[in-house]
Amino acid sequence: MRRVFKVAVLVIFLADVSLMASVPRASAQNGRTLRIGMTQEPATLDPIVGTLAVETDIDQLVYSGLTRYDEHGNLVPDLAAEVPTRANGGISSDGRVITYHLVHNARWQDGVPVTSADVKFTYNAIMNPNNDVVGRVLYEEIARVETPDPYTVRLVLKRPWAPVLDAFGDSNQGAIVPAHLLAKYGNVNHVDFNDAPIGSGPYKLVEWRRGSEMVFEENPHFYRGAPKIKRVVIRFLTNDNTMMIALRSHELDEGDKLNVSTYANLGNVPGMVPALSTQTWWEHLTFNHSRAPTNDPRVRRALCYGFDVHEIFSKVAHGLGMLGPGSENPATPWYNKRLRYYPFDPRRAAQLLDAAGWHKGPGGIRIKNGKRLTLTIMSTSGNITREQTEVILQQSWRALGVNLIIKNSPAATVFALAQNGGPLYGGKYDIALSAFIQATADPERLNFNTELGLPPNGNNISFYRSKEMDRLEDEAAGTFDTAKRKRLYDEIQELEVRDLPYYTIRWEAGKNMRSVDLRGFRPAVVGSNFWNIADWRLARPSALSH
Repeated sequence: MRRVFKVAVLVIFLADVSLMASVPRASAQNGRTLRIGMTQEPATLDPIVGTLAVETDIDQLVYSGLTRYDEHGNLVPDLAAEVPTRANGGISSDGRVITYHLVHNARWQDGVPVTSADVKFTYNAIMNPNNDVVGRVLYEEIARVETPDPYTVRLVLKRPWAPVLDAFGDSNQGAIVPAHLLAKYGNVNHVDFNDAPIGSGPYKLVEWRRGSEMVFEENPHFYRGAPKIKRVVIRFLTNDNTMMIALRSHELDEGDKLNVSTYANLGNVPGMVPALSTQTWWEHLTFNHSRAPTNDPRVRRALCYGFDVHEIFSKVAHGLGMLGPGSENPATPWYNKRLRYYPFDPRRAAQLLDAAGWHKGPGGIRIKNGKRLTLTIMSTSGNITREQTEVILQQSWRALGVNLIIKNSPAATVFALAQNGGPLYGGKYDIALSAFIQATADPERLNFNTELGLPPNGNNISFYRSKEMDRLEDEAAGTFDTAKRKRLYDEIQELEVRDLPYYTIRWEAGKNMRSVDLRGFRPAVVGSNFWNIADWRLARPSALSH
């Protein structure tokens, strides 16, 4: 069986007591309302067709999965009574049948029982070619889903497939959706449900003011017990200054996934607790392999030799997070300790560009066949950290003779699927600066590294093609032998750094600020910090009303 790792969470908390008891705090009246600030807004709340990390976070309030991750990165039961193992009979001896037994007291927020039919429908919806899903790679090895009774689900696999244990977790597109409300549609791309969902999670969405906030009310019939906080308001504050003002004035009880600049500039806020945590969230450059000149490995390597990753880590990230050039977090057992960054070596970079036929021309910009070496970098607008990174890259690469144009757009535009005009999934870019947030603890990267993951089937937005990579990823996913998988994933990481579909600049630290009144907040290594939001409570609300 796959070994689920337990990561030592690098969490820095100040004492969980009031820092200044005399400081007035605008916590919600009687502790009934929790106010959260976020820097992005969802496009949809249907996990089947969602593409943004912020959607995964907010889906935690509304939906449940068969399983979920705890704060240590351990897979734990959710709608399933237990996580399948060979010991409990949930994984067959040949590794080809995975059996889940559902809890009997789960209901949708409209009162209808949650059954195995909903799990089967969720799988069918993901595999429905009419649905604009971000990827199907994780589900391709499921031959069929059997439902022998309302509370038993059997996944019959085409072959042993270790990543399948993450397929129906609460933090990815396998979060369970209601068959009785969605089965009538030929596709769920633009149905009313996506803006007004009904889930089986601890909270129900009651209002969505686009561009402003979402309001959630408790689900008193939540099968793990009614949430301790009755009401949650999520406010969308895309401006760093606005977020800082809201946290300093205690208009928020928690600021989630703060930008580095916001976190660094906040300093000590009386009555608030800063927290740093390890997360499987890697900020990286993606190189487009499908068009010139970034389809040339010499150009990609020259660009990596041509800037100092340590300068960005120090000046932009303020040393927060970790360094590691591959796709596995250095804090996990899957990380290949032999990996090294390309050293900052402008001379070597220039040699590679010369070898690729790009020679210095008038004004210092390189030319090949009469064409200037002009590249465009794309990222999400309004993110100061990324904007600062782009400026450093622009200056560093200009010294090499590369003209870098910065072109940023809102996150919903950048990450839109190809059929909706998305530039990344449509391959209409040279270089992208963004982050992948791995929602599972499993090390497989089929979705990012293989031809199976090419859009529209997955997240291989570099359009990277390598038979060697396909073979390694396929072999690693097809076994439950942890030692064998480790050897294969070491090779995979070395191949990533050699071929450069993407190049990790840093592993982000989770950066949060919360009120001292907020208890039960336990940052997650994998997935969302909202994994246990039903257990959060406001312990000592101020007498001030909200």
